[in-house]
Amino acid sequence: MLLLSENHKVNYKPILDWRGRKKKVIDGYVLVWVPEHPKGFGGGWYYEHRLVMEKKYCRILKDWETVHHINSDKECNEEYNLFVCTRAQHMKAHK
Repeated sequence: MLLLSENHKVNYKPILDWRGRKKKVIDGYVLVWVPEHPKGFGGGWYYEHRLVMEKKYCRILKDWETVHHINSDKECNEEYNLFVCTRAQHMKAHK
């Protein structure tokens, strides 16, 4: 069970396959149409790189977790190009 806040619990299982769903690129990031995602925004969009890592770890990422693109290509969302880190670690990776 996902705890979004102290008073709001949601049953959620990571989305395992989003092939065939609408996608768009905003500010270099690939967004996927997943209106069932509890952290979706703009009516149902969510970052593909976060979906990839949620699938890998079989859980929704926490708000403090950031996903870093190792090769700096924000459209390359293959698992080998991503790692989960804190915001501080993410800033260090960009130095």
